[in-house]
Amino acid sequence: MKVSSTRSSTEVSLSFAIESGLAADGGLFMPPKLAAREIGGDDLRSRAISLLEPVFAEEQLDVRAAVNDAFTFDAPTRWLKPDTGLLELFHGPTAAFKD
Repeated sequence: MKVSSTRSSTEVSLSFAIESGLAADGGLFMPPKLAAREIGGDDLRSRAISLLEPVFAEEQLDVRAAVNDAFTFDAPTRWLKPDTGLLELFHGPTAAFKD
């Protein structure tokens, strides 16, 4: 995936943008608008994989391994409606509120 700076139309690879932080012109890197899609899975890891695999498709990254390494804790979903849920992030390693 190519991302571009908010201050110019210069495009760079997603991995370069992640490593760089800010664009050379001082702008923020922004991805192109992604098509809406269903988020698969019942747990945090499955949902993260379904969201990130298309984003990192052009990069040399094992998304499943990265997600499994990063999410070593559960984050239960509290469903308000059948299509609206809240992710309880305070169950993480610090047990602290994260905003």
